[in-house]
Amino acid sequence: MSAALQPVLYSYDPEREAVWVDATPFRAHVAQLLATGLTVPVIAQLAGVRERSVQHLAHGREGRRVHRICRDTGRRLLRITTLEARAVRFRPVPVRLSRERLRTMVGAGWSVDQLADQTGLGIDEVARIVGRGSATCSQLCALKIAVGYQRWIAQQEAGPGCPAVA
Repeated sequence: MSAALQPVLYSYDPEREAVWVDATPFRAHVAQLLATGLTVPVIAQLAGVRERSVQHLAHGREGRRVHRICRDTGRRLLRITTLEARAVRFRPVPVRLSRERLRTMVGAGWSVDQLADQTGLGIDEVARIVGRGSATCSQLCALKIAVGYQRWIAQQEAGPGCPAVA
């Protein structure tokens, strides 16, 4: 068969070959990140992947271990080293965006106690960030606030009202 008569496969994309990879090393990596004190939502936020993907790697899916994951998800998770995971707790970042997010939630009727529960931070830390107390907070605080804020936005999109206040 000559080259001119061969069909052209437009759907073939060499970049998409082997999209799925073995999950074993990534499962171990997530376990190491969890051992440093990060939570599943914070790891997902830091890596830029879905929380459910990290949850499945950490705890399995319906009691069964995950055997394969998307190559891109694995690549994103490996960008977070254990050294980075430890540094996140102490690295100062500007507080402005975190403060705006918390103040938006306060404006919607959330109390400082509810914000602390939603974000996993202490009441004093939330009060300090909401107030004008400092120009920075730890990157871990900022990540936890981002996770809490995104969950609140998702709840808002799912239905009206503030479940924490109701």
